[in-house]
Amino acid sequence: MLDAELGFYLVTSVFVLAVFVLAGLSWCREFWDNRSHLPLPPGPPSLPIVGSIFSLHDRLRFWMSFNAWRSTYGDLVYARMGNKRILVVNSEEVAKDLFEGRSSIYSDKPHLLLRFGFQYIVVAVWRQVASSPTNISSAISSSCYHPVQLRSAYKMLFSFLQDPTDYLNHFQMFTFSYILSVVYDHEPKDMNDAVARIMQRYLEGVVGGMTPRAIVTMEAFPFLLRLPTWFPCATFKRASVKCLQAGRDVREIPFQMVKEKMSNGQVPPCMVADTMNRMNGFEDEVVETAIKEAASIAFAGAAETNTSTLLVFLLAMVLHPEVQVKAHAEIDRVVGKDRLPGFDDRPALPYVDAILRETFRWYPVFPLGIPHATTTSDIYKGYYIPKGVAVIANTWQVHTTAMAHDEKKYPNPDEFKPERFLHEDGSLTSDTMRLGFGWGRRMCVGQHVADASIWIAIASFLAAFTAHKALDEYGKEIPVVPRFSTGMTVFARFLPHPEKFPCRVVPRFHNASVEALTQLTGVGLSVGIACEFLD
Repeated sequence: MLDAELGFYLVTSVFVLAVFVLAGLSWCREFWDNRSHLPLPPGPPSLPIVGSIFSLHDRLRFWMSFNAWRSTYGDLVYARMGNKRILVVNSEEVAKDLFEGRSSIYSDKPHLLLRFGFQYIVVAVWRQVASSPTNISSAISSSCYHPVQLRSAYKMLFSFLQDPTDYLNHFQMFTFSYILSVVYDHEPKDMNDAVARIMQRYLEGVVGGMTPRAIVTMEAFPFLLRLPTWFPCATFKRASVKCLQAGRDVREIPFQMVKEKMSNGQVPPCMVADTMNRMNGFEDEVVETAIKEAASIAFAGAAETNTSTLLVFLLAMVLHPEVQVKAHAEIDRVVGKDRLPGFDDRPALPYVDAILRETFRWYPVFPLGIPHATTTSDIYKGYYIPKGVAVIANTWQVHTTAMAHDEKKYPNPDEFKPERFLHEDGSLTSDTMRLGFGWGRRMCVGQHVADASIWIAIASFLAAFTAHKALDEYGKEIPVVPRFSTGMTVFARFLPHPEKFPCRVVPRFHNASVEALTQLTGVGLSVGIACEFLD
């Protein structure tokens, strides 16, 4: 008993000593940063060890705190979170200057303890992916995935027909279906699919303890990760251990499925198989590890962003029925009522495209963009930017304040108005609203696949259904008040999405039956899907 007490006091003493040492080093570093060069960009007060953490007004939604900082410190804000230095970019002009005009300096990846490793090997893999015939980074080449995207959209429609109320599950299934097909050539029939369950458990359950607060704490004080799992208040350490195990399942199981197909002489048209065939210049173990990492990141990056975007779309349709009326009229005029829209119809459906762009703008689901880091120090507008600082584009700020409050560009920014992206003659403007996909060399490589997938989901839904406010027991509409929360995954805890809201999804086609929907989609394309719903 005495030995246990002595051990506890020893650990506590070492911890306290480490805190004071870190405080001294932190103060010295801050003093050097402020005195040895041009001034740093303005920012919130910084305390020893913790930095500016206590200046975060909302520690679950960092972008809201960054919004408050902008009003005080401007478009470029320097802060320190523990031992991490960050630079927050709060305007599109500055973001383009740094990420595009000076991309050689601002295109590095920040060092993150929680990343899946091998980032430099992954870069080499993505270079091979970008030059492959089935790559996801080219608008033209990514069209090879249109059939599976269309099939996933049709499956979503049948799901809505079967259960109009479970829209969250239908949107999740659409995303899982197409992204697992694109990455692993695996098309799950439903969320009970073995691979889908593995992915879902990882995204929803295992990393439940990886809150933004825990992530910032671990990144700021990395020595905490070396504490034993039994240590008091080390819930983030225990969650990280589970996360690592689940991450291994996510990377290994679907990858081995593709590898088995290839060993049997099959060459499935997917990112993993194509990249493996092209990566012949590296050792097998190195190549496989890198491809596993790249594939799992591709899935994780799309898993909830696409679902959240579709939830924003549905909320907007419920709140703005006049937008649906215009979209229905355009689709009926161009496509007719005897079939559903396809990708070939997209150029003739500018209003539907405008709805997609306005969905991206109205409530961006990736408010902090893709983080960058500086490869060397820099001078910008008289401020010193240190080497290795993490640079975060506050996309939420760019969408909702710096741009959206510019009455010349987006009048009445809180309103959902697709007409913002249309000329007077009805043609689309050049504003594609791609800020959520990032800037420069760190732009999301899957943006074309994601854009096409969300477009076909929106176009198919609008052609087949109408979203209304739900009715109460007296037949009166239930008011919908938009409320947003953050996601459930380690990635999506920084991604806002609408909270569940009541709505009615009503078919637009005759008879509202599986047979009628099968006729709309085309028997040759959807008979396999329809059979799943005929039981």
